[in-house]
Amino acid sequence: MALAASHGHQARDWENPAVIGINKRRPHVPLRSFTASEQAVQHYRLRSETCPSPRIISLNSDAWRFHLFDRPEAVPAAFSNADFDASQWDQVIVPTNWECQGFGRPQYTNFLYPFPVTPPFVPEENPTGCYQLSFQAPESAAGHRLFLVFDGVDSAFYCWLNGQFVGYSQDSRLPAEFDVSQLIRPGSSNVLALQVMKWSDGSYLEDQDMWWLSGIHRDVFLLAKPQQHISDFHVCTPLRVDPSTRLPTVARLEVEVLVEGSSAAALDGLEVRAVLYRFDSDGQAERLDDSPVAELSARIQPFWAGADTSGSSDIGSAFAGARAVLELDMLSLPGGAAELRLWSAERPHLYLLLLSLVTASVDGGAGEEGRVLEWEACQVGFRHAEISGRQLLHNGQPVMMKGVNRHEHDQRRGKTVSLEGMVQDICLMKQLNFNAVRCSHYPNHPLWYELCNKYGLYVVDEANVETHGFDPALSNNHLNPACSPLWLNAIVDRGMRMFERDKNHPSIILWSEGNESGYGPAHLAMAGYLRARDDSRPLHYEGGGSRTAATDIVCPMYARVHQILRLADEPGETRPVILCEYAHSMGNSTGNIDAYWAAFDSHPHLQGGFIWDWVDQALLKVEQLADGSIREFWAYGGDFGDSPNDAQFVCNGLVWPDRTPHPAAFEVKQLQAPLAVSLAGLGAAGDSAAAQQDGGAEVQLLVRNKEHFGCTAELALRWRLLADGLPVVGGAGAGPDQEGWQRLELAQEVQPQQQAVAGLGVSWGELAQQAQQAAEPQLEVQALLKHDSLWAPARHEVQTVQLQLSGLLPAAAADAVAARPLQEEAEAAQQQGAAPALHAQQDGAGNVTVTGAAGWELRFDAASGGLASWTDSTGQQLLAAPLSACFYRAPTDNDRGGSGGSSYAARWKAAGLDRLEVAPGCTLEFTVQPAGSVEVSSCFVVQPGELTDEYEPTVEEMVGVGEVGGAHWLSENQPTVVNVAAAVEGAGRTEGSIVCRATYTVNHDGSVLTQWEVDASDALPAMLAPGLLKSLPRVGLSLGVPGSLQQVQWYGRGPHECYPDRKAGAALRCHSAEAVAELHVPYVFPSESGGRADTRWLALSSGGGSRGGLLAAAVGNGHSMQMNVSAYSVRDFELARHEHDLQSSGFSWVHLDHRHMGLGGDDSWSPTVHEAYLVPPTRYSFGVLLCPLAAGGPSDVAAQATAAWRGML
Repeated sequence: MALAASHGHQARDWENPAVIGINKRRPHVPLRSFTASEQAVQHYRLRSETCPSPRIISLNSDAWRFHLFDRPEAVPAAFSNADFDASQWDQVIVPTNWECQGFGRPQYTNFLYPFPVTPPFVPEENPTGCYQLSFQAPESAAGHRLFLVFDGVDSAFYCWLNGQFVGYSQDSRLPAEFDVSQLIRPGSSNVLALQVMKWSDGSYLEDQDMWWLSGIHRDVFLLAKPQQHISDFHVCTPLRVDPSTRLPTVARLEVEVLVEGSSAAALDGLEVRAVLYRFDSDGQAERLDDSPVAELSARIQPFWAGADTSGSSDIGSAFAGARAVLELDMLSLPGGAAELRLWSAERPHLYLLLLSLVTASVDGGAGEEGRVLEWEACQVGFRHAEISGRQLLHNGQPVMMKGVNRHEHDQRRGKTVSLEGMVQDICLMKQLNFNAVRCSHYPNHPLWYELCNKYGLYVVDEANVETHGFDPALSNNHLNPACSPLWLNAIVDRGMRMFERDKNHPSIILWSEGNESGYGPAHLAMAGYLRARDDSRPLHYEGGGSRTAATDIVCPMYARVHQILRLADEPGETRPVILCEYAHSMGNSTGNIDAYWAAFDSHPHLQGGFIWDWVDQALLKVEQLADGSIREFWAYGGDFGDSPNDAQFVCNGLVWPDRTPHPAAFEVKQLQAPLAVSLAGLGAAGDSAAAQQDGGAEVQLLVRNKEHFGCTAELALRWRLLADGLPVVGGAGAGPDQEGWQRLELAQEVQPQQQAVAGLGVSWGELAQQAQQAAEPQLEVQALLKHDSLWAPARHEVQTVQLQLSGLLPAAAADAVAARPLQEEAEAAQQQGAAPALHAQQDGAGNVTVTGAAGWELRFDAASGGLASWTDSTGQQLLAAPLSACFYRAPTDNDRGGSGGSSYAARWKAAGLDRLEVAPGCTLEFTVQPAGSVEVSSCFVVQPGELTDEYEPTVEEMVGVGEVGGAHWLSENQPTVVNVAAAVEGAGRTEGSIVCRATYTVNHDGSVLTQWEVDASDALPAMLAPGLLKSLPRVGLSLGVPGSLQQVQWYGRGPHECYPDRKAGAALRCHSAEAVAELHVPYVFPSESGGRADTRWLALSSGGGSRGGLLAAAVGNGHSMQMNVSAYSVRDFELARHEHDLQSSGFSWVHLDHRHMGLGGDDSWSPTVHEAYLVPPTRYSFGVLLCPLAAGGPSDVAAQATAAWRGML
């Protein structure tokens, strides 16, 4: 094997936790050795992945040769030789994981190790990738120190250069750097060889919830440095801020620079110079010929620890070290405290620090410049984080963490992420009102932090340590490697190297010691190192109960709202509560999140959290079909034949793999928005009554700025009046635009954490006059970006607030004549002899047919009791599937959460809700009403049909977490593991029945008023264990409409998908879609989706309105529906495992739900829908008006629909 030739022994270093590197240099900040200061300025524009320094020699390319062996022992012994012929091997792209290039297979597990847990040993069958690259080293590299850098290799590797052993490394998320000065051949061809093992003892520390992907996934490059060079530097910004004035009282710049040289004599007389420039508002550095903020310098002093002796065999081969310390009181500069810009996520003010290493002046001449050997540089932000008063303070102010967990993921390249992809993520996060990101669960690409510095995101930097699979049930902490002295150094090293690489980034607000790794001495040791090295950032660690001595934040994951409130009020606790993970966003999820934000906003010791997680980690899979065509689709665990796997549990994101936002992302955006807007003067009943009676009073808004550092100067505010979901155009005020918008002027900018009153310039009486015909008048207020920013263009919508005006307008509006109900109009017309009579008959089979003089016809089926056929006056069939009661939905991922039959989906299956059918004995009859309308009545029972092979008797529960993987430190109060079957009393029933009574009133205009009485008391008869509550998926109606009815309009929440417990970010307006497909939501794993909450009316019409269509409207004041229109049936969604499995029905399925269960999202492995959003099995009464629509355009349809809906109030 190649290892034997490498360094003369057969040691299996990849199975020895004491060996974490051989010849690997100590960690340091990213170094680039610029040859001109302008290169540093160019780099920190962060517009290119290519470093402008000529001393960075990139080895990224598609010219690497590669071969995958099944084990290390299979690697040819001569592989490491410089003359080894790899020309027949495949060529691959570096960086990119080898599985994403067709070698081996990706494998996804949540916490389960994909190999036997026998630490430190790994399987003998250990896929081993061998890379070889021939490259030309530039002649200019001669005379320099040359360092070979691998920014990320998974999981362990050996390296050779020109046949000579270079070194060995583990830790797949931090750089491995080797000194190759004596091995490289400048000006000549060189051969670089790597042997990468997929599994190593390091894999036991990298059990994160993600794909197991291997190989070189980050940059590879050579760094050429002068013989005397800067080897590391540490920038500190000690800061104290007066909370009342928000001005600094202490502000210093302290820079420690380490220098390395060939000898102490060579270092003698060298000087470090520092120049500090300020970035402008666009994140670009000022021109270098402008005056810098400050300049300072210091002679270096001998310092033994300044030299890195890694790989040195004796004192003769070691280099000398030195140190320089530069300090500056920033308040002593012109302008003092008022001129100093502080860094925060809201206002990411940055400085650029240029460091140069300069030789002694020529001949010691006074004032004569020496020669600059190199420049190094970094962004500087003046900031300080601490815990005080049981709050996390940033620059003296408490900050709310509007955070999200982010894995590095590219749908095509795996763990290799581009600069463009990183910028896309950050801009999307900012657009969705995030201000913080947790690097879950490992240090990210170095550019990520520089981008976060520039754009403004707080970062939780996390050590690459997770050992979840050792103790998934949190019952055997002693099994974790953190408790073993054999693993102490390997664990602490990961935290130490993380800090030393990332210590200068102002965006980092917390250091994290890893994730789900239990709690042991290794964590305390890592915490000790981090605290000793940095007193400007608190520590974060959830393991061991989220409240150990290793953390400065109480940081639970998936704690319920009542639990975090209890933690925040706990006597004696001195730390704030910040959820490291919450709102598990798996598939159609993220319900109930508004309850968390209500808690965050109400309690000073609750400071937000980090949603799990950012992106669905599906990979694009390409496969050839039988007909020769190619299909690309998003694949999850198991789709590559990987076993074991945790299926779609890898898809928990707020955005799809291509970064299209999920509907839930807009819910989060609204809850995290920077402003709170309400009607002023309505805090007490007396104030409200006065406003109603005083039509001359100006309408005023109370605007509260929830930001901590930014005022409203960057926002443009506007408002408009909505009348029943449509904007009022041309009303009173200062020049409304075509959509009714008017400017909202603030007398002065609202400062952080302050509020102000703003007048609309319109009186209550004027507002009432404009809205007098509206059943539901609303004020809509928007905040837009006033100017282009780095992360969004001008007029980007920051937030929208809707304020209900019903009951607040002066009495004049209430005197308006409301539209009369259609039924009353029809009856009045019949009494006057104006309406022709309807014809109704019942055939021998009991079916009832009702026809109108205009030629329309409705047929009611005796067997089902439902409306089976409907032809309008033009001969168009309005039903493609009968109108029937519906009580089931295709289970979401959250519906499957639970075990032992405790999940909602398992209980629904056990009750047979997925196979309900009308039992024999349905009654159907009709009567002609005095006014001439026809009333058709039916009574029937739905009960489970026969359990055939078509139906799965059980449902897969706890996807991705198994019986114990969903455990977390506060889960003891949650009924996550319950055997429902054992809870059934004796031989009690699991299957029940539902009694339905429907009354259809057919009016002369062809409309049908349907009234329903549903008794679902016996729908879920099984007794449940304590802590579980019964709930139906839905109570409502379903029908099919022809595929020609593609135009969809509705008055309800939207435009995106929303549900009863996830609708805060969906505006209540009139919305439209040109095609039914626009309402479809393509979750990676299909399920119930596409619903729209609080729908007042729904209109379906043909394109262009040429043939009319069908209207459905909720009946009764304050009533609405959960609406869904889809080309796919509930059954289609339930059977599909991928988007391409869905088969169109050829028509559209319409669901009109009186009640629909929420989605939940506190987690995805237990029943988590909050009680307010459950649908108890009890009695329900509701009505729906169904009307044929006349031909017409969208505005005509909306007018018809609004009039019909108002008539039903």
